[in-house]
Amino acid sequence: MEHLIIAIDGPAGSGKSTISRLLAKRLGIQYLDTGAMYRSVALWLKEQDIDIDDEEALNRAIKSVFIEFKNQRVLLNGRDISDLIRTPEIDMLASNVSKIACIRQRLTGLQRKIGQNMPIVAEGRDMGTVVFPDAHFKFFITATPEERAKRRQKQLAIKGETVLYETILYQIKKRDKLDSERKIAPLMPAKNAIIIDTTDKDIEEVLHQILDYIKVYKNGCKGDLL
Repeated sequence: MEHLIIAIDGPAGSGKSTISRLLAKRLGIQYLDTGAMYRSVALWLKEQDIDIDDEEALNRAIKSVFIEFKNQRVLLNGRDISDLIRTPEIDMLASNVSKIACIRQRLTGLQRKIGQNMPIVAEGRDMGTVVFPDAHFKFFITATPEERAKRRQKQLAIKGETVLYETILYQIKKRDKLDSERKIAPLMPAKNAIIIDTTDKDIEEVLHQILDYIKVYKNGCKGDLL
């Protein structure tokens, strides 16, 4: 377990965050929410009114950003921003931020350092393809855009926010296009990833499916998992 790395990738709203969090808890290892790291940087740049096309300003800004996770909360330079980064606006900004080489280089380095020091469930959009290409397990969690839009609308409603389904669906499709077409670390399944469609599955069903794959590997039937 010392250097165990489980990479879980997928588009927004696929359920990968909830699944990754529960999987890490079930296995008793660290959950690494890399998407939250990019959202944190996006929020920081927005608050500091930094133009993402200003390379010099970005290089300075990223050096002053410190992100940590405590009790399933996200801290940016010591401030709890967990709720502030879970908005459609920051979601779109994070997609643009993730294209920037200096930011991606800095965060990728931090993510790999964490993976060297402890067993982790690393969740994001390029964990199995770029950040941890040698991960022990790679899963790509997906669902139809329509199902993901419904889930997102429910999440926002719980927070008291009312957003039209059509608006959310448009944003999800736009985010998918941006993520899959970017030049740096585009969203795609790793060649040896296990693809799981969660459209018609509940969280426990998906979690058990993943745990079954891990159990098979531990019993010596490695198959194509590595």
